[in-house]
Amino acid sequence: MGIRSKEDRIRTLMRERRPADVAVSHYPPGEAPERFVAGDFTLHRATDTKGRQGATTTLGKLIQAGERRRFGNSDYIVVHVSASPQQRELACGFARTRVGDSYGIVNFIGLGVQALFGWTLSVHMDGQFICSGLVSRATEKYIEAYPRSPEDMMPGDLAYFWDASSGEPLPALGLLGRLLNLLVLFVDLFRRRRGDPAPDPGSR
Repeated sequence: MGIRSKEDRIRTLMRERRPADVAVSHYPPGEAPERFVAGDFTLHRATDTKGRQGATTTLGKLIQAGERRRFGNSDYIVVHVSASPQQRELACGFARTRVGDSYGIVNFIGLGVQALFGWTLSVHMDGQFICSGLVSRATEKYIEAYPRSPEDMMPGDLAYFWDASSGEPLPALGLLGRLLNLLVLFVDLFRRRRGDPAPDPGSR
């Protein structure tokens, strides 16, 4: 199965499994909800601003480039899930057990390779998560299952699954993202099978 065909199948499964009655709220930079509800979660947009209050790190840029490779443009907002009090408590209880864990750098590297080049390799360390993997594992309490394993979920996957979109344009990828896209296109020239669709370089 080609890369595009595989991704199309996963997106179809995401739409089929998408929960009903999910609300989303978008907040511009510097604004936030008056109160947060335990069990809801936020998806934060990468930004091209500088400074401690919202600067996108190199790691953030890599995640942004990888998920745009997978989904193109996607947005980041507050997702108000449809879940029972018991499900919310289970999700929050799981998240509390992970407080103090190390960031899953190995997980991130494996996910980046998988997303950027379309490989099926999944590399992760048990007991370690990146942010979207942690949220995915916790919010599994609300759904039957994600089409990807939680370790393979990016913020863009969560946004697509929960249909979270503000409709606003994303900031440019910047030099790093453009270079990664060129690298992916170069690799695809050697990996493209006959009849596979041309690769989607994502947003520029």
